[in-house]
Order: sequence, then C-alpha cells, then structure tokens
Amino acid sequence: MTAPTLLTPAATRPGGRAPSRALQIAHFSDTYLPRRDGVISSLHTLTEALTAAGHGCLTVVPRHRQQPAAPELLGLRALACGVADLRLLPWPTNAQVERVAAWGPDLIHVHTPGPVGLLGTLVARRLGLPIVHTYHTDLHAYVDAYRIPIAALRLLVRLYARRLGVTDPPRADGRTRHGVVDAVNGLLLTDADAVVVPTPAVLARAGLPVPQQRIFLVPAAVPERAGTAGPAAFRDRYGIAPTDRVVLFVGRVNREKGVDLLLPAFARILAAEPQARLVLVGAVYERRWLRRLIECSGVVGDRVVVTGQLPGGSVADAYAAADVLAFPSRTDTQGLVLQEAALAGVPSVLADPVLHRSGAIGETAVLADGSPAGFAAAVTRLLRDPAAARRQGAAARARAVRHTPQRYGAAMLDVYRHALARAGS
Repeated sequence: MTAPTLLTPAATRPGGRAPSRALQIAHFSDTYLPRRDGVISSLHTLTEALTAAGHGCLTVVPRHRQQPAAPELLGLRALACGVADLRLLPWPTNAQVERVAAWGPDLIHVHTPGPVGLLGTLVARRLGLPIVHTYHTDLHAYVDAYRIPIAALRLLVRLYARRLGVTDPPRADGRTRHGVVDAVNGLLLTDADAVVVPTPAVLARAGLPVPQQRIFLVPAAVPERAGTAGPAAFRDRYGIAPTDRVVLFVGRVNREKGVDLLLPAFARILAAEPQARLVLVGAVYERRWLRRLIECSGVVGDRVVVTGQLPGGSVADAYAAADVLAFPSRTDTQGLVLQEAALAGVPSVLADPVLHRSGAIGETAVLADGSPAGFAAAVTRLLRDPAAARRQGAAARARAVRHTPQRYGAAMLDVYRHALARAGS
C-alpha cells in the first residue's frame, strides 16, 4: 500500500499562520512523570512552547505521588497496571468531564489511546469541541511485545464503544491483536478533526482510519540539555575508564526497543574492540529477561553498564561521555533520543530503514542491517574511525538544531487552526 502524501502544517512553510487569539488547550496522556518516554518528552516540550507563546495548557494525566504539583496539571486517581510501571485511570467519569469543562478548553489534544485518552475524546464529544490526536506509538508492535491477550483487547473495544455511546463499533479482524487495535483506532480517530503523526514511519506500520486531508506530519522537537556533572564524572560514577569506547543506548531497556538485537551485536563489537563498553540508560522492567539476554549473548558482565532511569541532566552527561548511540529499535515512530544524541554531536546507528529515511535527523544517522553482525559492523566502523564519527555527529547536529521546540509549537498551532476551522469554532 502506498502511503498518502501528508499535509505539512503551514506554520512550517513561508506564509503559514497560527491562531490569532490565545487558546486554551487541554492535553490528555496516559503516561507522565515520573516515567520517562517519548510521549512525555514530546508533550512537555509542546506545552512549554505553547505557554511561552501565550496559550494556556492543562495536562490531564494519571496521578502519581512523585509528580510535581502544578496548577496546569490535573492528576486523576490511577492504579498500577503491572506493565512497564504504567498507572491507568480506572474509568472516565462524568465528574472528570465536568472538571475539565470548568477549565474552559477551546480544543482537546489527545496523546495516547488509554483511559485518559478516552476521557479526552469523551470531553470533546460532550462539549462539542474540536479534537486533535497525535499517534505517537506503534500500537501493533507494543501489543505483541507485551503479549496483551486478545480477549482483553476485545473487551476493551466493547467498553470503549459503550462509554462513547457507539452502538455499532468499527469492525476489524478480532482474531488478531492487530485487528483489535485497528478497531480501537476506529473508535477514537474516525471523527478526529486532525491526526498528527511524527514521521511517515507511522503510516508505514499502521493504516489509520482518517482521510488524508486530516493527517498532518509534525515531528516533535527536543531542547538541548545541559549536563550536571560532566562526562568524566559520569564515567567515574559507573567505573568506565577514560580509554573505554562507550556504545550508548537510551530508552526503556525492554523487548520492543530491540535490546535482543543489541546484546548479541555488542558481543561482536567487543570481540573487535575489547575496550568497548555498552551503557544502557533507561528503566528496566524485566530484569530477569535482561540478565538472561546478557548471559546468552556471551558478553562479560562488567562490559555492560545498566544505569536505570536517570534525570535529564545525567542523561546529557551520558551523551557527552558516549562515542556512538546504538538505536536497535524497529518499533519507534520517531526516536527522540536520536535528536538528543545529534544535539550532543554523537553519531547514531539505526536498524530501522523507514525511520532512517523519514526521521528528524534523516540519513545523517548510519543505517545498519537488522542482523547482529550487520549492526555490530556499523558500530565498529565508527569506533575505529573517530574522525568519521565526529563528521557524522556534526552533520546530525546541523540537522537537529534546525528543528527547535519553538518551531514544533508553531507547527502544532497551525494544526489547531485547521481543527478549529473544520469544527467551525
């Protein structure tokens, strides 16, 4: 199937214009701090850019005791679901709809398809407001990676349809996880005024039930991060020698992120470059699985450093200490860590040809084939040729610095203008 030509928001083109009045935008996300992921990073960057431009933002999320209190944050009672440290809203209620309505939103922006996203859809329909969805996540890959039972997904479709008052929900192949995900997408996205995709990779993996003229391509941006202690202190903290060559991974250390490709690839890297160290920065939710993977790969344990989830300043220190960023995932729709690495001047190696063609830093990253041997060869070439690695990192940085948070915010404001016009607001 040929992917449609996406509309680029006018704010990113000469003559583009954003809404002329200040807007009140209510954002809905099922994932939020203290977790760290691409959705949270995109949402935080966007709301900061919108607020700086004079617009109001309310962010509706599952409540967590470690969240900072803020007037622009509405945390709702949530329960741990046992998957990747997520907390989920038990179910959207009329009282929650009224709490959001009292804030006086002009537009609803839904960032995830869970119960909080369902609440956002419900608010938009009850109040007659325009709604924008961002399709951040390759849901088909995730339901497979986390082995969500098909029966549970079917039940979810029925519950969503009932809560939205849909008597004839979209039909899909209920025999597969992907078919049920398509049905959920049909319930949430069909009447959206605009659907945002961060890269064309989304449409290469999922057929969205939305007309082409309502799909907008808006890559998220990331701000440049300042480190807290510096690269030498980071290396010292984790026992990494000054002469060690650091292969860095940043993200959830989990199945869907390609860690099962990275570990056997690193065994080959280590055989070629004995001073290589693999540093895994990110939350680990399946420690026994990771331990078995390291053991089966044949990598000596002290050559792999697992830091766990780190605050932003420490992640910046990790980039500053790195020689290469390894990005083995083939499920990401954007890979914001690629932009973070690029801003730090660190070259990246990818295994995903779709993201390599269409991502924010494009072909300034190195594309490897999807085998451990091929991925290892690409990383090893950069480790053995520091001058080439520096050139690659500089080219990536030159590309990344052009895509600023301010430009991201302006592009999203133009999408909101389209949504408001379509809804007649």
